[in-house]
Amino acid sequence: MNVAPVKNASVWGSLRTLFMGSMVIFLINIYFGFDNSLTIGEIPRWQVLIHLHGGSIGWITLSAIGIAVWLLTGQRDVTPAYEGRVRTLTWAAIVIFAGYVVAFGLAFSRPSGFLVTLHPIFGAGAVLVLWYAAIFALSQLRNQPVTTTVHLLAASALLVAAIGATIGMLLGLERAIGRFLPLPELDRVGAHAGMMDTYLFLIASAVIEWITLGDTGKRWTVFGLIQAVAWVIAAALVPIAYFLNMLDQILPVFGLLLLVALIVFLARTAWRTIRTGPAGSPARSWTFFGTLWFLVYIGFFFYVIGTGADFTALPAWFGAVFAHTAFVGMMTNLILGVLSTRTQDARSVVAWGETAALWTINGGMVVFFALKIASDVRLGAIVMGVGVVLGIFTMFMRLRASGSMAAAGAA
Repeated sequence: MNVAPVKNASVWGSLRTLFMGSMVIFLINIYFGFDNSLTIGEIPRWQVLIHLHGGSIGWITLSAIGIAVWLLTGQRDVTPAYEGRVRTLTWAAIVIFAGYVVAFGLAFSRPSGFLVTLHPIFGAGAVLVLWYAAIFALSQLRNQPVTTTVHLLAASALLVAAIGATIGMLLGLERAIGRFLPLPELDRVGAHAGMMDTYLFLIASAVIEWITLGDTGKRWTVFGLIQAVAWVIAAALVPIAYFLNMLDQILPVFGLLLLVALIVFLARTAWRTIRTGPAGSPARSWTFFGTLWFLVYIGFFFYVIGTGADFTALPAWFGAVFAHTAFVGMMTNLILGVLSTRTQDARSVVAWGETAALWTINGGMVVFFALKIASDVRLGAIVMGVGVVLGIFTMFMRLRASGSMAAAGAA
C-alpha cells in the first residue's frame, strides 16, 4: 500500500484540524446513539434527526471534504493562495456544519418560532460550503499531474452531495415558511435522502480503491469513468423522480445504473479488497470491513427497489439497519482506515486501541442488527458505540501526536 501523505505542511495542518473537528462533532451523534439505545418506546423525531445528521453531516461529509482535498492536493507544490483557500474551507465547514447539526435538534424540538428558522439559516450556510468544496475539487482535476479514477470519484461525490444538500435545505425552508416544492405528500424527504444516500457510493469506492491500489499514478480508465458516471446519474435521478412524480418509471433505470456501476466496481477493485481479508495492515483491515458493509448497503438499495420504493412495505427494523450499515459499517470503517494510513508514525499512542476498535465496531454491528431484527431491541448498539468511541479516541490522539511529531521534526 502506498497512500501518499499531503506534501504541503499548511494544507495537511488544515486537514488535520478538519478531521479532528469532524470527530468532535461526531460525539453529538454518539451521545444520542447511546441515548436512543436506552430509550423505551418511540424515539422523538428531533432526537433521531440530530443523531442522524451528527453522523451524516458532522462526521461523514466533513471527512469526505477532507479526503477529497487530500487526494487532490497530494504531493503537488501549491501556492499560499491555495493554502488559504483550504484553511478557509476547513474552518467554515467545521463551524457551519456543527451549527447545522445542533440546529436540527433545536428546530425539530419546537413546532414554531425563531429556533425553527435556525435550520434553513445554517442549512444555507452548509449548502454554500458544499458547493464551494465541490467546485474547488472539480477545478483541481485539471491541475493533477495524472487524473486517476479515485480523483474523479471523490470530486463527483462532493458534487452530488452539494446537489442533495440543496434539496435538503429547501425542505428545511419549507418548514419555516410553508410548502412550495412540488413533491409528493407521502415521502417529501426522499428527494433529499435518496440522493445523499447514493453519494456515499462515490466517496466510499474512492477510499476503497485508494487504499487497495495505492497511489498508482495511472490515468483514469474507461471502466472507472463508467463507474463514476453511472453512480452520479443514478443519484441525480432520485430528485428528478420525486419532482416529476415518476418514481415508478425512473426506479428501474436507477436500479440498472446501480447494478452496472457495482459490477464495474467489483471487477476493478472490490474483489482485491475482499481477497486480502481482515489481515494485513490496519488500513487494509478497516477497508476490508468497509467493503463488506458497502456490499450489504447496496444490497439494501436493491431490496427497496424490489418493493417499488414502497417504504410502508419495509419491515420495522429496516430504517435503523440500513442507516447504520452505511454510516457505521461502510463509512466509519473507511474513514478510520484513511486516518490509519496517516497516523502510523504515532501507532504507539493507544497502541491497542485500533485493533480493539476494529473488532468491537464490526462485531457490535452484528449484535445490534441481530437483536434489532429478532426482537426490536436497540441495546446491541451500545457494543457498536463503544467501538466507535474507542476508534475516534484512538485516531484523535494519534492525529494530535502526529502534529506534535511533525512540529518537533520541523524545529
